[in-house]
Amino acid sequence: MQKLNYSSLNGQHIIDTRSQHSFQAGHIVGALNLNLANFKKYAINYFPTNEPMVFVTDDKSSQHLDDLQLSAKELGFTELSGYILFEEIPNSELRQSDTISAKDFLDLEGDYTLLDVRNPSEITRIAPKNNLKSIPFEDLPTSHQSLNNSKHIYTLCGSGNRGTAAASYLETLGFQPIIIEGGMKAIQDEDKYKATGK
Repeated sequence: MQKLNYSSLNGQHIIDTRSQHSFQAGHIVGALNLNLANFKKYAINYFPTNEPMVFVTDDKSSQHLDDLQLSAKELGFTELSGYILFEEIPNSELRQSDTISAKDFLDLEGDYTLLDVRNPSEITRIAPKNNLKSIPFEDLPTSHQSLNNSKHIYTLCGSGNRGTAAASYLETLGFQPIIIEGGMKAIQDEDKYKATGK
């Protein structure tokens, strides 16, 4: 797979394959955060197979790069431009994700949207009911129109991976999402949730 310079980006879809925490700390505006496992599972829902795409990675091992290239090929993506090493992206081109701790989220009042991107079939920990809206991550590209951009949107999944991925997608649409750190697992560990379930 061809190594690219950041300056060579020219309208390609950008898939940032780093961990949720690395992505939150700094990423290219317009990048979608999909680690390798989530790329294999969800990329086909988000990108046309015949449009150029670029990976951002912090793992330069040949094994990782080969896995990315093979996964793209197996999914039918025909226009893989190459990859960019995160360490070579200028800091001035990066932005941080907005996040909130589970504790601070549970203390929120007022009008907002809690966006649960888990698939209903996998839910074992019930999300807080206040202002809850459920859109599975795989359906977000076709269902995001139902979200109100004038409200704060807090993204929630099981442990934070898809919540971060969903926030990265909503960012590309002009939303200003806030990721709940640690997802539903972190919320469940909070005393307030244990006491009220809200």
